[in-house]
Amino acid sequence: MADILEIGISGLKASQTALTVTGHNITNAGTEGYTRQVLSQSATSPQNKGGVWIGSGVSIDSVTRVYDQFLTEQLWRDTATFNGFDTLSNNAEQIDSLLADSGTGIQPGLENMFGALQAVVDDPSSLPARAVLISESEGLIDRFTAISDRLTAQNDIINGQMEVMAGQISTIGAAIAELNEQIQFATASANGVQPNDLLDERDQLVKELSELVKVNIVEQDGSVWNVFIGNGQALVVGNDSNELFTDAGASDPSRLDIYFRKGDSIQNVTREITGGQLGGTLEFRDEVLDPVMNGLGRLALVINQSFNEQHKLGIDYDGLMGENYFTDINAPEKIYNRILGDRNNASPNDRLIAVNILDAGALSTSEYQLEFPGPDDYVYRIKRLDDGEIVETGALSGSFPDSVEVDGFELVFEAGSFQAGDDFLIMPTRNESQKLAMNVTRPEQVAIASPISTDAAIGNRGSGVISQGSVYDTDTSYFDVEGELSPPLLIRFTSPTTYDVLDNSDPGNPIPLFPPLMNQTYVPGISNSMLPADEGKTSFTSFGGVLPVRATYQAPAPAATVESTNGFFPERIVISYTDPRTGQVTSQPTLITKANASAREIAEELSKREGVEAMARTTVELTDFTADANPFQEMTLSVNGIVLTDTLGPNQAKYDDGYPQEVPDPVTPEFVADRINACRDLQELGITATSDGTKVTIIALNGDDINLEVSGDNGDGFSVSNGQDIVLRETGESPFVPLTEYDGYNFDEGGPYRYEFDVPGQGTFSIEMTGSYATGDEVVDAIRTQLEDAGFAFNGNLDVAINERGVISFQPRVEMNATGIHGSSKMTMGGQIKVITDAGYSLNVEPPGNNLFEQDPVGEPVYFGFDVEVSGLVQSGDEFTIDFNSDGTSDSRNGVSLAALQTEDTVAGNTSFSEAYSRLVEEVGSTTSKAQINRDSSEVLLRNSEDAVSSLSGVNLDEEAAALIQFELAYNASAQVIQVARSIFDTLISTFR
Repeated sequence: MADILEIGISGLKASQTALTVTGHNITNAGTEGYTRQVLSQSATSPQNKGGVWIGSGVSIDSVTRVYDQFLTEQLWRDTATFNGFDTLSNNAEQIDSLLADSGTGIQPGLENMFGALQAVVDDPSSLPARAVLISESEGLIDRFTAISDRLTAQNDIINGQMEVMAGQISTIGAAIAELNEQIQFATASANGVQPNDLLDERDQLVKELSELVKVNIVEQDGSVWNVFIGNGQALVVGNDSNELFTDAGASDPSRLDIYFRKGDSIQNVTREITGGQLGGTLEFRDEVLDPVMNGLGRLALVINQSFNEQHKLGIDYDGLMGENYFTDINAPEKIYNRILGDRNNASPNDRLIAVNILDAGALSTSEYQLEFPGPDDYVYRIKRLDDGEIVETGALSGSFPDSVEVDGFELVFEAGSFQAGDDFLIMPTRNESQKLAMNVTRPEQVAIASPISTDAAIGNRGSGVISQGSVYDTDTSYFDVEGELSPPLLIRFTSPTTYDVLDNSDPGNPIPLFPPLMNQTYVPGISNSMLPADEGKTSFTSFGGVLPVRATYQAPAPAATVESTNGFFPERIVISYTDPRTGQVTSQPTLITKANASAREIAEELSKREGVEAMARTTVELTDFTADANPFQEMTLSVNGIVLTDTLGPNQAKYDDGYPQEVPDPVTPEFVADRINACRDLQELGITATSDGTKVTIIALNGDDINLEVSGDNGDGFSVSNGQDIVLRETGESPFVPLTEYDGYNFDEGGPYRYEFDVPGQGTFSIEMTGSYATGDEVVDAIRTQLEDAGFAFNGNLDVAINERGVISFQPRVEMNATGIHGSSKMTMGGQIKVITDAGYSLNVEPPGNNLFEQDPVGEPVYFGFDVEVSGLVQSGDEFTIDFNSDGTSDSRNGVSLAALQTEDTVAGNTSFSEAYSRLVEEVGSTTSKAQINRDSSEVLLRNSEDAVSSLSGVNLDEEAAALIQFELAYNASAQVIQVARSIFDTLISTFR
């Protein structure tokens, strides 16, 4: 009976436990992460009674989860993969729609701007058409700005999301660590039996963690899970958890990075995080957001630079040289924002580095890392981050500025204490789409016309035809004077197959260029380029004549002859050569010029050096001729010992026919010029002259000194200068109306009106104009006063002029007057030297510098900046002219070149503006499509994993209901067994009563 009772009780307990487990399953059927539990039971060990083994009931072994670790881990992996692709896809879709939308995309803005430009080309004299062009250009800028602002906002959103997700990961990690402790305690308390519900809770936390980041689980001691993320970073170890957090990037404060903190150790793990929403967000930033910002910035830079360069090759409605159409891509406020120093760089924080865009079309869309790897403080490396390639390795020279060119940009080290371990992030293009802005604001400023015009002489006998010409560089000296070609050119054929190119400043007396371009070859029957192209040569030009403090006094005979000198000091000139392959610099022996040597003599010495061709020319300008109010003796003027004011008879042989015979009183510039040009002796000396009615310019074509001597009454004389205007540049506001020499101006309205100018050999100076002036004379006097107080040294008086375009210039002039009956005044003016060096050669001056060359002269390319073609058959004496296009309001040649930019391969050398943008849209679309496909496929895999886990571990209510009935019947049956045992016991008791 006891056996039967025990068996019934064990069955009753087993059925009760089974009912409890089944009920627990049913009530948690909707609990996320719950794993179905099952009761494991076995028969109790039988007893041997009378040689027979008799069963003794049932025992409960365990209540376990229906669980497959491999399926669960696969679910975690699929969860991380799907969430990564889903996050990438959702974010990329927004950028894709932003770029491709006709209301926000760049392509419609480009089409509108070039459409407006074509309207200007069709009607260049229409100011309204030019205004529409400016408006459409601003519309394009607005589109760049709108997209850039959206991308910046997206970056801010990403920063916020990363911060939240990092916090969630840390929170989940802490919860898992706490559960590890609870599970460990519960398991130990139950003699190794694990708490199923706590295990389910931990599994669910790991699944939630895998939604955020890819995880790796390592089991320890059978009950504790260690959780790893990234590249093995231990988020949870046993009962302890570590922290994941965000902070401003060390190299880029605008971007949050992911940091892992373990105790006192902090590690940047941004590049190591993969999978989940956080990994997808980082992947979106790296593969979509950054490339789009860089690609859009590069496109903006290319449009900016190419448009500016072409626009500056034209002239505007008012005949002024074209300015930058958009703002300068290398403005000071831009060049220093393209590079960021790492916050961990050693103190002091004094490094100053600029990033200049040299060729926007050669830029990549990558960012770069500049690092000083050590062990010294000079060696640096530049790495392109897209592919990890080291694109440049070098060393600082020790003197600033120091520069290096990489992939279309120039890195300029300007100042600072660079140290081993320094790190910098170079971003040539990232933020440039935000910086595109208009520089031209008025329709009149749009430079549609070409600055040169060509013509053929009416008397040409051949069939030669000259082209309209093309301009490719306006930074040459030929465009130095606003509104002029300096000098205008004359192409004169000396035979059907040869020609000279001459300075046509005085059409009645063309002279060779400086340097000369003579006896050039012409091939009949084809189109000939008439001007030389860039051959890589460089020119260095000296200052020019030195004005003395005063003229030299010559006492009358029998006093000794006094020689005046040109004032040139000895100078130490060094010609160097840089090997283009090795960069090795070799220098020729120093040339020491003689004191007061003529420009011709110095040029001859320089021309003896390897890689050098030098020539000289002397220019002197005479103005303000005066005569004594009480004449006593006639004025005598001599040039290089030849008297120009003599009176000769009809059989004279000194001058050519038609020379001016009468000597005016006072002498006039026209008289002096005509006498010089007619004088046969001066012709042999290569001395010529031109006059504009107010001044006479005397030129010694071979660079000999020009010696002036004047005698006569004290009031007879003139002013002398070296003929070089010093032009003032506006650095402040422009006057409301152009300044003139005839009208006053109020400088107290508007402003500030600031100007700067360069004085040869002394540097750059500046003035600021204030005050109100009623007349033009007062304006000129006020400018002169400011110049005199500007701090530079000069001899004589400052002659200030304002041309018809409002450009201010000045020249120092020294008065040269006769000395009466007591002798004469002498003055010698030295010339200007132009040194042409072959490619790789350079010129420098050893200290102390003097008054000939700058100590560190800057070379200029040797070419005209424009070209013309002549075709057909020509005859000797045929002439063609090239001059400034002074009436270009109906000319649209530069506009045609601007319009051609729409289809030119300006981006990366093989892509137009539109194609580059389309390619950017395609790349984003491709990335988006790929992410969508990966998301959809990973979603299928995730659903399969979820179904597999659910089919194994999930609760099926139908099955549980059936099990409930089964266990209820078993419970009742066990109760009946107990009832039978009780009846037997009662019968047995009653038997003994």
